[in-house]
Formats: sequence, structure tokens, C-alpha cells
Amino acid sequence: GADDLSRIKGLGPKLQALLPTLGITTFAQIAAWTEEDLARIDPQLGPFAGRPARDNWIEQAKYLAAGDVAGFEDKFGKV
Repeated sequence: GADDLSRIKGLGPKLQALLPTLGITTFAQIAAWTEEDLARIDPQLGPFAGRPARDNWIEQAKYLAAGDVAGFEDKFGKV
């Protein structure tokens, strides 16, 4: 099933609605992004381009995909 992507800091309701249209529904997918993936996806985010890198989505998603809420909160604040 899909994850609650809004748990990623900097990923608001508009992006939460947009990402599934791009086939992105889980923390694991974002956690596995490479620089090439980011370069391909970023332009598709329209006015939100740059957000994944600026807000460290990949690093955040790695914690959340692993279920490491404590590690996430130590680094990024409350979920």
C-alpha cells in the first residue's frame, strides 16, 4: 500500500496529490532515488522543483522506510 508521504517534511498536500500521478507512493521509492532519478522527477514537480533536494526527502524517506521514527525525529524533528 501507499505510505503517508506527508510525513516527509516539505511535502505538503499539493505534492502529496502530485506524486502518485508520477507513480510515487512509498517512502522506499523516494529512499531509493539516485541523482539521475531526482534530475528526471524534479522538473515534473512544477513550482515545487528543487524541493526534494532542499528538504532532504531522500534522507528523510530512508528513515521512514526503515521504520526508524526515533532517528528521523532526532534529525528532522517530530513526525
